[in-house]
Amino acid sequence: MITLYECKESLLPLIIKKIPIMIQAHLQDMIKEIENFHEVIEDIEAYRISLYSVCTTVVGTLFKENDEYVKALQQIEQAGYEIGVYFGEVRQISRETLIQITHNIRVNSFEHVCYVMNHHLSDPKERTFLIARFNEILNTRFTSCINGFLFAKDKVINHLHNQKLSIMGQMAAGMAHEIRNPLCSIKGFQQLMKQLLLNETEDRKDFLNYIDICIDEISQVENLVSDFLILARKGESQKSKWEKVNLNHVIQKVHDLSTYFAVEKNVTIHLYMPKASVFVQGVSSHIEQIVLNIIKNGISALKPEGILFITLDHSMDNKEAVLTFVDNGIGIPESQLSKIFDPFFTTKEEGTGLGLCICKGLVEEMKGSITIQSKEKEGTTVEIRVPLVTVCSK
Repeated sequence: MITLYECKESLLPLIIKKIPIMIQAHLQDMIKEIENFHEVIEDIEAYRISLYSVCTTVVGTLFKENDEYVKALQQIEQAGYEIGVYFGEVRQISRETLIQITHNIRVNSFEHVCYVMNHHLSDPKERTFLIARFNEILNTRFTSCINGFLFAKDKVINHLHNQKLSIMGQMAAGMAHEIRNPLCSIKGFQQLMKQLLLNETEDRKDFLNYIDICIDEISQVENLVSDFLILARKGESQKSKWEKVNLNHVIQKVHDLSTYFAVEKNVTIHLYMPKASVFVQGVSSHIEQIVLNIIKNGISALKPEGILFITLDHSMDNKEAVLTFVDNGIGIPESQLSKIFDPFFTTKEEGTGLGLCICKGLVEEMKGSITIQSKEKEGTTVEIRVPLVTVCSK
């Protein structure tokens, strides 16, 4: 019969003495094998202390009598599950990294404990029994940890899936609403045109006017669909279309096109750019769309005689192009600032609410960022940062 108490008296102190060595070996392996191990664990010393506590609990369980052993094994299983949930939900490490860490702990602990048993237990039955039990404990801990991790990841995936469905529903509703309006107009004017023909009215002027209105409404639907496709593409544009783009040329071109809108609204646009050309990697037409969208938004927010400042510059570290748009317009209420990049969110009577959402998507495709600061009745500042390719003088 296996005398667990006697084994405990002789072996437990020796195994516990080995634990710090085992933990150190594990940490050295992980620092070598996992490039960002310090970031994954966050606090190495806290991790070391926690691991020591787990190991002492595990080896203490090794020498318990049957009933106590079963209860202790259940506690180890529960604790392992909670650790798995923590790594999956809070730390959000990858499955591969978790498996790598837990596997390495198993290998190192098994190696060190078996070394003590093989050198200090002469009875082969005792060695076989304790090694088999230790293996069961390690497997229980490992399996429960992975199960907890997978449960946490499933929760995250389900949450993201539900969010995605919700966003898709909102976008579909917005799309349907935006398409229905021009379709109703087209249908109405088609009916009027039919009535003119049935009545044999020869008023060509009205007829042509109705056709023009229908064409305008169809163009509106086409533009909406194009915007929606850009939005839905989400970074899947072909990089082969990318090129080195001269921001000075693009911004000047859009500025010149925007002069008409500024004159119509009786506002002023001031443009400041460096003499040296600023280059970024991207698609010229996409950058034009970004700049035009933001200029139009700025102009629409201005009162007569308002001013929009556009500035192109380099970041302090000379790694990014920084493009800012500052207006002294009506500003954006604080309650709406968090929604301005949401698809179909708009405060304008005319507009789809896709403009800023598309701008954000296109900027992020270029590995850049867009931020908006605003204060009601004072104005708005939009800042776009995009990585520079090179800056040269002509």
